[in-house]
Amino acid sequence: MRPGTRAIAMQMRGWGVVGIATNYTHARGVPIGLPGTVSEPGASQANVLRAHGLIEILRTLGYVDTTRVAAHGHSMGAFVTTAVLAAYPGDFRVASHTAGGVVAVTAVATPSESQARAIRTPYQLHHGAADIVVPLSQDQRLDDILRANAAAHELFVYPGATHNDVAQDQTVLTRIRSWYAAHGLF
Repeated sequence: MRPGTRAIAMQMRGWGVVGIATNYTHARGVPIGLPGTVSEPGASQANVLRAHGLIEILRTLGYVDTTRVAAHGHSMGAFVTTAVLAAYPGDFRVASHTAGGVVAVTAVATPSESQARAIRTPYQLHHGAADIVVPLSQDQRLDDILRANAAAHELFVYPGATHNDVAQDQTVLTRIRSWYAAHGLF
């Protein structure tokens, strides 16, 4: 796990959650594995299969309650979260992300608006207003789509926060914990 991912997983562990991460094709400094290549980052089919593969592994373990699984991602991981929620709507009870969203048509790493229309999972979004890496407008568009879907969701915008500021912000994590609790994760 990357240091930021590990820190978030450790925080969530304190909530009684077990954190499991896979190396996505865009991960740096780790073996890439299969399926996919570095030219398939973010919401690529290869990464969606990797995320879904974790659920399939959990299903083989007799002691895991797979009706209480959450998805969370930041940036490219947020793009994967959106895409896997759309592709496998029954896999997750609840989800959240920081610095994500959608674009009008599928881009190299970003999920499309048409993909997002399939999301029914309760989904909480967090975005820094000063993010120059992933434009806030992408999460605002996802918010519009989820509203049109009548999917339970929330979008929080953090004034002055940059791309990485939101990932480990205590207010963000407190809101995520409350969201997960409200939707029966624990």
